[in-house]
Amino acid sequence: MKRTLWRFVGAVVFSLAILGSVNLGLWVSDREPPIEYESAVALSPTVSQGGTLDIEFSVFRKRICPLVTKRWLYDAVGERHSIPQFTTGLRLLAGRETYRRSITVPTAATPGPARYEVTLDYICNPLQSWIGPIHVVSPPIKFIIIPSDPAPPAPTGSDG
Repeated sequence: MKRTLWRFVGAVVFSLAILGSVNLGLWVSDREPPIEYESAVALSPTVSQGGTLDIEFSVFRKRICPLVTKRWLYDAVGERHSIPQFTTGLRLLAGRETYRRSITVPTAATPGPARYEVTLDYICNPLQSWIGPIHVVSPPIKFIIIPSDPAPPAPTGSDG
């Protein structure tokens, strides 16, 4: 009887080890991006320093996972500017979606050709917190930064 109990316990432990190994293997191989960008375009070819640029994204979400989003603007001299995070408060759903976002171009951005990119780091299973998230970068959104209008000269007093 005692021997049968130990065989049963051994079989349960062995089964759990197999199940855990299979699960771990699935987590390790889970590297498919949860989102695919179909397009990302600036709705205006130019924007002034400090102005607002509207962007339209078309995406296909395969699944919903927690993520960390970073938004970057690269100006004409290649300097990278961080763009404040956009929070929607909306519930994301799997499937195809087209949406618009607006960004404010930093006044310190150098005029000329520029690009905007969004980086997404998805954590779709617990192991990705340790081995690294699934990294997705949006297509580069190209546009031109033009100088902002200079302030009008201050009026001078007349001597008359």
